[in-house]
Amino acid sequence: MHRIIELILNSALLWIFLQTLLSVLITVLYEFCIPWIVWGSLIIVIALRLARVSPPPIKTVQEVLGVNPFLLGKDNSVPEKHGNGEQYCMRVVAHRGGGYDYPENSLLAFRNSKGKGCSAVELDLRLTKDNIPIIFHDPTIERLTGKTGTISEMTWEELRELDISYNHPLRNKFSDGEKIALLHDALQECLNSEQRIIIDIKETRTDIVQVVLDAYKKYPKLFERGIVSSFNPIIVYMIRKKEPRIVSSLAWRPYYFSRLSYAGLEAPGAARFRNPFKHLAACILEILYEWSLSRFVYYIVGISAILLHKDIVNPRVIERWCERGIRVMAWTVNRPSEKTHFSRLLKVTYLTDTLHLEKDM
Repeated sequence: MHRIIELILNSALLWIFLQTLLSVLITVLYEFCIPWIVWGSLIIVIALRLARVSPPPIKTVQEVLGVNPFLLGKDNSVPEKHGNGEQYCMRVVAHRGGGYDYPENSLLAFRNSKGKGCSAVELDLRLTKDNIPIIFHDPTIERLTGKTGTISEMTWEELRELDISYNHPLRNKFSDGEKIALLHDALQECLNSEQRIIIDIKETRTDIVQVVLDAYKKYPKLFERGIVSSFNPIIVYMIRKKEPRIVSSLAWRPYYFSRLSYAGLEAPGAARFRNPFKHLAACILEILYEWSLSRFVYYIVGISAILLHKDIVNPRVIERWCERGIRVMAWTVNRPSEKTHFSRLLKVTYLTDTLHLEKDM
């Protein structure tokens, strides 16, 4: 269905292009006046400029992200002339703190990542029923705790005693278990360790905007250490509209709106919606959004980085985003051979679930 929808949309766009081209030629050659498309384009450009939130200054972005991995020497050293004072380069990010090694999104995982020498972590932000910001990835608690329940329908009192190491492959290593972390405890832990933090917003409620703004107000150091990220550009835009100094990114993978998962050349994951009309709408939305992401959305939101699924990252993709001044980060890279590919050949930052055998962080 996705291919058919894409074919229909591309055909419609081709027809619109040809019709517009014919109209422009007639207007210029026979009517000797400025085509309507020129005025329309000017209006759109002005609207985009007015709506845009400019990215933070380059100096701020470099302070958070460090030296661009593209500028690394062959020996993985940072050339002096490209330094940012600290000569820091974000090569590896502990995805959810390194969830294969320790319970994901836990304070224990963040401490382990620091102990392993990892300079950056990624954590997931959600709100409980009573609007308490917690660090948790899934909308439900089953996968990690073995219990049943939905985060948005549970209070902090109901969640605080749950053991998130219950289903971890190495659970015998955590005799005392591990609890869900509060946002402020996680931020304090990582900032005290001088780690960079990618705050991946999983929440769809707009209440999360003020939560993030309050966190930056409480911890001003986040302006030099934090990155706000989400699949939802509206949330990131709302945050940056109120606080343009915040460094941000957007995340993307194919079939995000219509499928629950994606893995390269494998068959698409299960449909996100059972209702065929909702599935159809999701397919149309993701085609239009993927087209507009690299043309308009990134510009309006003012992002500094793009987090892409590892299976769609290649030299051409990296080149296109670099032309826009946007750094590419790949997720989630776990195999040693893949890590070598992304760090040595493509020279991009990657997110990983395991810090085992990492050499250069």
